[in-house]
Amino acid sequence: MTEPARGPSEAGSGVEPPIAPHVRERFALLERFAPGEGARWAAELWCTPPAVEMSLRMPPGVPPSRPIEAAWDGNRVIGESWGEGDPVYLVHGWGGCQAHLGVFVKPLVEAGYRVIAFDLPSHNGSDPGAMAPGRTTIVECAKAVHAVVDEFGPAHAILGHSLGAKATALAVSWGAAAQRLVFLAPMGDFSWYLDVFTQRHGFGPRIRDGLHRRLDQKLGMPLFDTDIAAVADRPDNPPLLVIHDPDDPDSPYGFSEQIVTAWPNALLHTTKGLGRLAHYRILRHRPALDAAVAFIAS
Repeated sequence: MTEPARGPSEAGSGVEPPIAPHVRERFALLERFAPGEGARWAAELWCTPPAVEMSLRMPPGVPPSRPIEAAWDGNRVIGESWGEGDPVYLVHGWGGCQAHLGVFVKPLVEAGYRVIAFDLPSHNGSDPGAMAPGRTTIVECAKAVHAVVDEFGPAHAILGHSLGAKATALAVSWGAAAQRLVFLAPMGDFSWYLDVFTQRHGFGPRIRDGLHRRLDQKLGMPLFDTDIAAVADRPDNPPLLVIHDPDDPDSPYGFSEQIVTAWPNALLHTTKGLGRLAHYRILRHRPALDAAVAFIAS
């Protein structure tokens, strides 16, 4: 089993821009002289989805869609629907959009499912939650997943990428009904991302600890309780297929191995050689697509 990297790391595929030097310099000063202010600023940045440089348009061959809408706590979630049959939900990752999972639409419709894709809170057309526009949290994303499933019916399957996998696991632990789950490059434990975020932004343990406390408060629950690992061993969890590439620098492959070990009735499908952009290339990788569709339709 691969042990996930735990120490600070300049992890990232290059899809997100590097942190500007003046930001790192300011955080270094705040670490020394005003860690509380630094933690407040860090929490705002943590809750701001990045602008991922990928197309917002559905890939060629996707049939015409119908608009859909759901609501959680009075906030709208918007998306699209294709086909008829038992619903299969597509949940994009942090900074993503529904189009990022577009290659799954056509084969799932042809397999006889109604496919529903939507934008998470503060992503593209969906409303923000309790925070300012352009910001959201893992708890709000999980609430949105739960709301869409409640609105359009129990899932034959939910397919989630990266943070979308984490939000899906949390929503299912809260009672969102699903017969099967597929996680593509699921986001690992937040403890690792806190270390990476700390290193990238150039602050130290005082701001990191304050950031952690602020996130616990914003979520209304401990940040680490939202990890997939925290809900993986529930005996009523549905069957799970995890698809991941060891090259992925954004979500360590070792976390997927741990998830599959802890999750009852889980399988790991390993892709190979997707390189530094593996976290996003997996969304267009034919073997990953075929494995996901076969698992959903089996």
